Amino acid sequence: MSHSAREREGAQSAESLRPRAERDEVDYAHRHFVNLTAAMFLLCIAVLMVWTLKAMDSQESLRKCAASGRKDCIQIAAPPRGMVQAVR
Repeated sequence: MSHSAREREGAQSAESLRPRAERDEVDYAHRHFVNLTAAMFLLCIAVLMVWTLKAMDSQESLRKCAASGRKDCIQIAAPPRGMVQAVR
């Protein structure tokens, strides 16, 4: 029997010496953490995909507007009224 096979057998027998309830609780906690981490990762990917698709759609509509010959494709925000001073 190889050295690593003996180590695995020793680890398995050490695991079987712990009470079943303790093993299940540790496994449940680890699974809960891994599932939560995976869910957060997938949620971030979904949000990133939605943001990317919206940006691509915005660029496409801007390209179509410019290709049609219009000059008012980009909306320029005017400063608030209180910030503008009259020129004398």
